[in-house]
Amino acid sequence: MACEWMTAAEAADRLGVTVRTLYAYASRGVLTARPVRGGGGRRSEYERAQVEALAHRTAKRERAGQVEIRVETAVTDLKPAGALAFRGYPIEDLLDRSFEDVAELLWTAELPDGPVFWPSANRREATRVLAALPSAAGVLDRMCAVASVLGMMDPARHELGPDAVAGVGRRLIPAMASAISAHPDPRPASGPVAAVLADRLAREDSLPSAPVDLALCLLADHELAASTFASRIAATVGADPYAVVGIGIQAMRAVDHGGTARDVHRMLRRVAEEGLSVVASADRRAGELPGFGHPVYTDCDPRAPHLLAALERVHAGSDRQDLVRSVLESATRRGLPAPNIDFALGAMAWLHRWPEESSTGLVVVARTAGWLAHAAEACERPSRLRPRAVYIGPRRRR
Repeated sequence: MACEWMTAAEAADRLGVTVRTLYAYASRGVLTARPVRGGGGRRSEYERAQVEALAHRTAKRERAGQVEIRVETAVTDLKPAGALAFRGYPIEDLLDRSFEDVAELLWTAELPDGPVFWPSANRREATRVLAALPSAAGVLDRMCAVASVLGMMDPARHELGPDAVAGVGRRLIPAMASAISAHPDPRPASGPVAAVLADRLAREDSLPSAPVDLALCLLADHELAASTFASRIAATVGADPYAVVGIGIQAMRAVDHGGTARDVHRMLRRVAEEGLSVVASADRRAGELPGFGHPVYTDCDPRAPHLLAALERVHAGSDRQDLVRSVLESATRRGLPAPNIDFALGAMAWLHRWPEESSTGLVVVARTAGWLAHAAEACERPSRLRPRAVYIGPRRRR
């Protein structure tokens, strides 16, 4: 019966692996494959029962020690085999779009027909907020303060419909971009978000904003990452959009979620000072380097190659770019997994001579678009996310 067999593409998608990995499973006898004649080329089909059993065993292993919660979404489609799409558009089709275009796509489900201009009035308010903060305030402190104060000033902050949430994003993100630097310019920034970020972070000569714009686009959403899940839970119980963003920022404080690019930045600085022995010693000591491999993608993070290629174009021939390339080559020789977006982001901050915390701030600016898209979806499709605990303490005590 036809239903007893699956094509290679169907089996790979069900297992979340590449077709090449599927072939490896068949060669080791994990799966049974049969050749298919006709149509030209070499093709195989895989026994459906075996594929489903393997998927079930893999899912059981993944669930050990963690809670698996599945949420229906039309925002982002992530395939562990190495694919990412926003509202049905693969990220490869959005590389020449601006961050504003991608944010509008996440909020409205449609790409804009023409240029997008977001209001800059709230940037003035952001400048006043930043001027009142202590000098010790970090980038996440500054962005959280801006979001909180602008929320207090918005009489319509409790409107939760998709249009209202998108309006908050258009006003809030440019203001948050102004907070990326610890020494904000008293003049309100204007222009595209990427240009504002590049201008605020520039220490010497100004640099092209194209890699910044690309990074924002690639980072705008990533399905239910920790910060997005926390934000979405808040939205399901009626949190206003500013609170949703504030919760996302707080979740980004976690080192494992928002700090890996910063660790890459530090690692590159050490390599510049001590040489490639840092790569070898880190490999032996920890079993991995920051910025390599990914807990979701089975092969490679599809975002990283695009940003790394953009950085190569901008910084080609520079000593710093040569060092980044050497680290990547050394990691490949040692058999490390492919670099992820955190490596590319940390490399960008180091290449541009930005403060090491700037990469986390850039992620927050980008991910605010995704947090608000998920918040709007949660309002449109209300469903309480109420996980249950598995009690493991004493049953009864006297």
